[in-house]
Amino acid sequence: MSNWTRVLRDRDKFIKWFPILVLSWGLLGILQLLGRALLGDTPGPSLLITSIYFTTQSNTLITLVVALFLLGYSEKNWFKYIAFIGLLNILITGIIFHILLTPYMGSVSFMNHVLHTINPILYSIFYFVIITNYIQLKKFWVSLVYPLIYLSLVYMVIEPLFGDIFDFVMPDYEGARYVYPFLDPRLYSTGVRGLLVFNLGILAPLICAFAVLLILLKLKLEKKIQEMT
Repeated sequence: MSNWTRVLRDRDKFIKWFPILVLSWGLLGILQLLGRALLGDTPGPSLLITSIYFTTQSNTLITLVVALFLLGYSEKNWFKYIAFIGLLNILITGIIFHILLTPYMGSVSFMNHVLHTINPILYSIFYFVIITNYIQLKKFWVSLVYPLIYLSLVYMVIEPLFGDIFDFVMPDYEGARYVYPFLDPRLYSTGVRGLLVFNLGILAPLICAFAVLLILLKLKLEKKIQEMT
């Protein structure tokens, strides 16, 4: 992996054009989401719901990161943090979608493949090959702030204030008012206890371990590249 990463980094055309490719697919996914919301029967509520989805926010974040890179902000100290947060978020988006959400769907549309398959893959290549600044292992907790805030907002703001809108727009979608089925305590046989066991006892530790794994992978990759120079 380190060999072809170094080869790609030495190719000016790749460094110039690949971020533009990632940006283009990111914009495509966002435009598809906006188009679906605005062209539907309930454009206002649908647009609100679309903006709340973790998928929308993750794809918007990575698109913003790539745009900032192209604008020359990659050397700023804060950039490496949002770049990694974007990596973790978009990979969580893709993994959770394919493992936990597709069983509730009859088929996967092109838009969903863009948002949950193509963009996670493209951004991962962008991060590991093109981004040279990276966070240290002791700062892994920074990447967890966003998911934890989002999870808190689901129960403190989104479900209480907008749950009825979710149910209205998507009456056939199980667990709609909690945004995602695995966040709905009503869908667990043991209720809130089952919800806590799954999300805090299983999902959260897995996300922590995944964040640490990604950081270690980046550190090892960069170390090998430095040894080759």
